Amino acid sequence: MAIYHCSIKNISRSGGKSAVASASYRAGEKLEDRETGLTHDYTNKKEVAYTEIILCENAPREYQDRETLWNAVEEVEKQSNARLAREWEVALPNELTLEQSKELVRGFAQSLADEGMCVDMAIHWKDGNHHAHIMGTTRPIKENGEWGQKEKKAYKLDENGQKIPQLDPKTGEQKIGARGRKMWERETVEANDWNKSEKVEEWRERWAEHCNRYLEKEQQIDHRSFERQGIERIPTIHEGHVARELEQKGQTSERCEMNRDIMAANAQLSALEHQQSLFTRLLEQLREKLKEAINERLQRLRTARTADEPVGRNADGNRPVQADHSRPAERSVEERLSALRSARASGNTEPREQLSEQSASIGETVGELLASARAGIDSATAKEQDSGASRADREVQRERLNLERERKAKEAEQRARAEREARKARSRSFDRGR
Repeated sequence: MAIYHCSIKNISRSGGKSAVASASYRAGEKLEDRETGLTHDYTNKKEVAYTEIILCENAPREYQDRETLWNAVEEVEKQSNARLAREWEVALPNELTLEQSKELVRGFAQSLADEGMCVDMAIHWKDGNHHAHIMGTTRPIKENGEWGQKEKKAYKLDENGQKIPQLDPKTGEQKIGARGRKMWERETVEANDWNKSEKVEEWRERWAEHCNRYLEKEQQIDHRSFERQGIERIPTIHEGHVARELEQKGQTSERCEMNRDIMAANAQLSALEHQQSLFTRLLEQLREKLKEAINERLQRLRTARTADEPVGRNADGNRPVQADHSRPAERSVEERLSALRSARASGNTEPREQLSEQSASIGETVGELLASARAGIDSATAKEQDSGASRADREVQRERLNLERERKAKEAEQRARAEREARKARSRSFDRGR
């Protein structure tokens, strides 16, 4: 299943990084840092499947060369703590082929270049860990092909767009500088919005959108956390290649073990949500069935009442209702009571029998729905128990492997001890012989 991973970080001198060395490692190439004279050679990296440089609109064509581009970055950045590049590390969906992954990464990198960056992309095609490194420059490039400024000083403006004066704390009046010039508040204005937190969120969402163009509906990914999506799930942690290599060697990685526990807990949450959904659906069906039965009964009562109504006026009170001569004439209240008593005395309980039949029908419907609900809940509970049993089996198997490793380690230690004792014995025998 496709997972979402998009980590955005800075490559800066304050962290001991070099743009040339970083590009060399990610591209698996041999690059020379002209400022330090060092040569970085990572041509032995085998997982690098594809690299490409995408330039922004005003960039010189010679920046298509990786060594030229990043040496130019190192040259223009003068400060010891300068931010040299920005990197997007993204996970590639396992559902995609290498060619599809190339198109995916290239499309995302092009969107960054359209914002004014020079972008260097590299795809690392490792089994079970397909990912890409995308490096982008941090300075804009002017129309003449030269590097622009990251930031500049500008007048600070109030809510009305007017300059804010610098005030003397003693007099409270505006300061006067050299040659009698008034002094105004200034602030640092960045050349672009690449350093804003909102931009980071936009890039993360954009990567998810690019991935989803290649994924089926049930494989779609989301840049938001489970909590922000309103999903009751525990997020897994990043395992890393070291943890996976330990697992491949038969050892237990704490990070992988934690993820297995998290996935087991999420499976239990899914089972509980399934039970809740099933019960809610059955209750809704029960409610609809009861409503239909009650409406049917009310309709029968209205029909019976209409049959007993006398000839009178219609709803507007103007025209008389045509009498139905097939029905008996209206009887008085005393006559009606007398007829009811006679019916009760003679055992004529047809209306009551009809009511009993309706009640029995409703009871059967309720019974069927409750039986279905119990069956669904029993099935989900059985699945949950099976999941728990499988997890217990895995734990027993893991414990058995650990005991086997401990036994082998003890045997190896005993053999080593025996060999040491044998060497000592041979050494003592040799000394006595001399």
